[in-house]
Amino acid sequence: MEFPFDVDALLPERITVLDQHLRPPARRPGTTTPARVDLQQQIMTIVDELGKASAKAQHLPAPITSASRMQSNRHVIYVLKDTSARPAGKGAIIGFLKVGYKKLFVLDDREAHNEVEPLCILDFYIHESLQRHGHGQELFQYMLQKERVEPHQLAIDRPSQKLLKFLNKHYNLETTVPQVNNFVIFEGFFAHQHRPPAPSLRATRHSRAAALDPTPAAPARKLPPKRAEGEIKPYSSSDREFLKVAVEPPWPLNRAPRRATPPTHPPPRSSSLGNSPDRGPLRPFVPEQELLRSLRLCPPHPTARLLLATDPGGSPAQRRRTSSLPRSDESRY
Repeated sequence: MEFPFDVDALLPERITVLDQHLRPPARRPGTTTPARVDLQQQIMTIVDELGKASAKAQHLPAPITSASRMQSNRHVIYVLKDTSARPAGKGAIIGFLKVGYKKLFVLDDREAHNEVEPLCILDFYIHESLQRHGHGQELFQYMLQKERVEPHQLAIDRPSQKLLKFLNKHYNLETTVPQVNNFVIFEGFFAHQHRPPAPSLRATRHSRAAALDPTPAAPARKLPPKRAEGEIKPYSSSDREFLKVAVEPPWPLNRAPRRATPPTHPPPRSSSLGNSPDRGPLRPFVPEQELLRSLRLCPPHPTARLLLATDPGGSPAQRRRTSSLPRSDESRY
């Protein structure tokens, strides 16, 4: 793939590694150095054109590799340059390989879910005119040595049939583990544990500060156990003792007999939410005859006894005998 600028001067090595910053690599001594902004713009042009060519070869509706995508993700792209052919003295690009770490949920042989973060093959393209010349294997092997991984430890995102045949031919990767996502993993993927993600900078600082600080940590305060909450009753049905105490009426009203039969029409209950507690039945009014009978049966007061003893009319027994005589006899005397 040819470009209108000098690719050989822009990318001095045969395989150039570009990260998300898309900065131009260090230049050879003795070469002229153009403006830095122009070099970065040329690198972005190369990445965009390679992404378009890869999408066209895979029949994709839109490119999955571009300069804007590279700058927004922590991916790495390996660019292979043609050093033999120098059309117009500017060089050419053979292909590229884009990789990156992704957090995935994959299934193992027992169909159990596993959270891993492997190195993934995200895009791979070799120019159609230079395929079957060993350039793809050269680029792929360089990436394996640079990233220090084995072929069966990789996860491939939407691999084409050409890529699957390439992996089977050069790395003997044939048996796949079925997945529910678009990634393909091969047998032996779970043979090695994948490297966990690096801890954050803040967590590293806190751990270092805790290791350097000799001050012992304060003991943790032990909180009292929480009491179990009892059943909460509504206010209207709660127990109120002062309503349950029956007030005893004064004497002699407390001697009046109570009615044995309940009233035929009980008092209406409150229609509000939660009725008030039931009060005891009220004592009925005492009739006048019962009140007089109870007064006759009461013992006389000491003062009344003294008055009866000093009465010249005689004793009470004599008065009862005289009062029991018929009226005709009393009128004689």
